[in-house]
Amino acid sequence: MLKHFALGLFCALASPTLAAELSDRYDAIGTMTVTLGDETLELTIPYDREQDSAYAEQKMIMGQFLTLNTVGQTVTADGQPGQPMVQVTLQKQGGGMALLSAEVFDEQGYDAPMAMGADGGTGALTEFSFENNRLEARVEGSFLRLTGYMSEPRVADGAEPVAATISWSVDIPPLE
Repeated sequence: MLKHFALGLFCALASPTLAAELSDRYDAIGTMTVTLGDETLELTIPYDREQDSAYAEQKMIMGQFLTLNTVGQTVTADGQPGQPMVQVTLQKQGGGMALLSAEVFDEQGYDAPMAMGADGGTGALTEFSFENNRLEARVEGSFLRLTGYMSEPRVADGAEPVAATISWSVDIPPLE
């Protein structure tokens, strides 16, 4: 009997924790899978019904640059979007869509994210489809930890590149 209890306890501890579900305030409009080195994050892209605000949007910058911004977040035990969260911004450049930036905001806070793009590691958009406001994309590259992100961003002392893949699928509200 004790052996069965120990086996059951081991299996419970070894199993991945089931993801919490969003509270009634939110709808899931997409999913994001982020691989950071050996770690994989399964994130939700929410829509906040109370604020009428999606965590994915499309905008025209200066009337000519289509920009797609998506935020994937973990879901806390009480059903709220939480951290870590990953933000990815794509922009139409030279006739095609390209990665502008990606950030991982984790326990180190907003002033020290891991970044891929202008101030951090390198990355590229490797898969892209955007039809009828449905975005499906994949980015591959590496993140670098930054410091001073809110004022004077720079690569953190001792930061090493972390290989990353971000894949997501989301229904983005139409342009207004």
